[in-house]
Amino acid sequence: MVTVSARKRLESIENDVLSAMFVGVLSKDDAWLKHTLEETLPMLEARALRLAEECRKNGECKGDNTLCDEARISMLFKETRKKLETENIARKSHSRYHH
Repeated sequence: MVTVSARKRLESIENDVLSAMFVGVLSKDDAWLKHTLEETLPMLEARALRLAEECRKNGECKGDNTLCDEARISMLFKETRKKLETENIARKSHSRYHH
């Protein structure tokens, strides 16, 4: 069994999981957006913050490495929420004018 480091899991959340939320976002519905904003993103943010703490404890984040910076992680999730809300507005306006 392969164990993935906390650092690699944190990198995966930031690089893969968050960006994957935008794939096909124009075809998502309000229920998906609500679930993502109210449940998925808060859960992922909490996990990312725990992983950052684990990285610091294990010495995986040293010096000025910003990967484990809690303020940066929180800002990343705030920006993701804002982008998803903006995409949702675009989806609604697109569907309103293209029926």
